[in-house]
Amino acid sequence: MKKILLPTDFSANSWEATRYALNLFKNEPCTFYIMHSLEPLVSAPSSVSSRRANEAILNSRNNESKMELEKELQKIQELPKNSNHAFETLLVHDYFLDAVTSTVKKLGIDIVILGTKGASGIKEMTIGSNTANLINKQSCPIIAVPQNALSSMDLSEIGFATDLSIENYGDDLDLLKEIALAHNAIISAVHITNKSTNLSPDLLANKLALEMTLKPIKMDFYLINDVPVEVGTRVFSESRKLGMLCIINKKRSFFEKLFNRSNSKSISSHLNVPLIVFNHEVYNI
Repeated sequence: MKKILLPTDFSANSWEATRYALNLFKNEPCTFYIMHSLEPLVSAPSSVSSRRANEAILNSRNNESKMELEKELQKIQELPKNSNHAFETLLVHDYFLDAVTSTVKKLGIDIVILGTKGASGIKEMTIGSNTANLINKQSCPIIAVPQNALSSMDLSEIGFATDLSIENYGDDLDLLKEIALAHNAIISAVHITNKSTNLSPDLLANKLALEMTLKPIKMDFYLINDVPVEVGTRVFSESRKLGMLCIINKKRSFFEKLFNRSNSKSISSHLNVPLIVFNHEVYNI
C-alpha cells in the first residue's frame, strides 16, 4: 500500500491537488496523509501577560487548524467512495519544509503531492517558494499540481525532459512506469540543447538506457536544438498537450536551468502541467 503525503494550506489549489492525487491513484491501495504545518510564532513572550496571550493565540490557531483538517476530511468523504483509499489527518507544529521532511521520514512516505499555489497574499508566496524548495530537499518523488490540472487531466502522453546524463536508472523510475501503465500512456522523452549538435555516442547510449528502463512502455524521443532549456521545455509541453512532465532534479544541472532564480516563487509560472520530480540523490552519478 502506498503512503502519500498531501500537504495543505486549505487553499483551492491544495484541494485540487488532493483530488488530483485521488484520481491519479484511484485503482491503487493508498493511505493518504493530509498534513497541515502550523508554523511557530515569530516573537517570544516577554512577560506573564504576554505569555498568556501567546498561549491563547497558539490554542486558537491549533483549534482552527484542526477544524480545517476535519473539513478537508469531510469534503473527501463527500466524494464517491473508493475502497482502495484510507485517510489520516496530521497537524505538525513546525515550519513547512521541516514538517514535510520529518513526516516523510517518520511515516515512510512514498510520494508527496501538493499544489504549486496557495491561497492569497503571504500564503501564495510561501506555498509557491516552498514547493520549489521542497523539490530540492526531498529524496522521495514529488508531484507538483498546478491550478486547473484536474479539469484537463489526460495522461495519454507523459513527457520526460532529460539531459541524458544518467547511465543506469535501476528501478527508480518504477513509479513513473506504474502511472504510465495504469493510464495507458506513452512517454515522450525530450532532450533540449541551446547548441546545434547531434547526440554524441555517450548520449545515444544513455538514451538507449532510458528506453530499456521504461520498457514495456512505448517511448518516443524528441531532440530540440538552438533554444534555452526552460523555453524548449515549456513549448514542448504546451505543443504536445502533455498530461504530466517528469524531470530528475540534479544540482547545478537541468532542474536549475528549467526553474531559474527569477521565477522560483512558483513552479506554475513556467509550466501549466503537473510535474513528477525524482531527486538527484537517488542516483549514483
